[in-house]
Amino acid sequence: MQVEQLFVETLMDIREKLNSNPTEYQLLRVSSLLRQILLENLLEDASAATSMEAKFRVVEPKPYEPSAKLIGSWAAMHAVHTDTERVNIALGMRGGLLSGEPTEPGDQVLELLRKDFLAHFIGFTLNDVQYSVESVLKVAANSMGGVHNDGRPNWNPQAEELRQYMETGGTQWFGRSMPSAFVFEIACCTLRACEPLADELARLGLYTPAVSEWAWDGKGNAISAYFSAMPAGTAIHVECHPIP
Repeated sequence: MQVEQLFVETLMDIREKLNSNPTEYQLLRVSSLLRQILLENLLEDASAATSMEAKFRVVEPKPYEPSAKLIGSWAAMHAVHTDTERVNIALGMRGGLLSGEPTEPGDQVLELLRKDFLAHFIGFTLNDVQYSVESVLKVAANSMGGVHNDGRPNWNPQAEELRQYMETGGTQWFGRSMPSAFVFEIACCTLRACEPLADELARLGLYTPAVSEWAWDGKGNAISAYFSAMPAGTAIHVECHPIP
């Protein structure tokens, strides 16, 4: 399959899944499609074919500032236990950062290219670590069943901490389990950024809707328009005879 066809069909697959009130399982499978677009070369190849860049519209929140009470608490702690590592935010959440729509004072709207989008804060903080789009996508796709689910600890300590938190359910994120909710937000933002490229591929004639000649009859048999008239057990061989 040509890369242009693969790119457009992948976007269509994502949109179809999002439009079907997807389950947690379906959204974890979406993470594997997002991995192809965002972490592999699929988006870059589509950009090269169209001479266009995907622009990911996101929100940059106002930087966190610790309260005076928290500063005082840590000053008192360090006066007694000087070696205690300071943690300001044990758990933090901020929704809507991938919506592209500001909702709080100090919010800034940004349009990012792929690499900057992957590094963007997704809205979840655990023990002062602000997790990015890339870190969450990798955990969902590589550790929780999107692509792999081998049960092995993640080599990155911060990613492993996130995996354990998400794998135990973590918390509900806008009515969904945390892994699937994050994937849903990443997918929506990715569709908004990438669909203009898909439209351009179609305009340039580099993409045409695929026609499938295959069907599943529900009884364990694959039916093909090319081979449906061939009885089961029929075999064809074309011998290759060398000429000295």
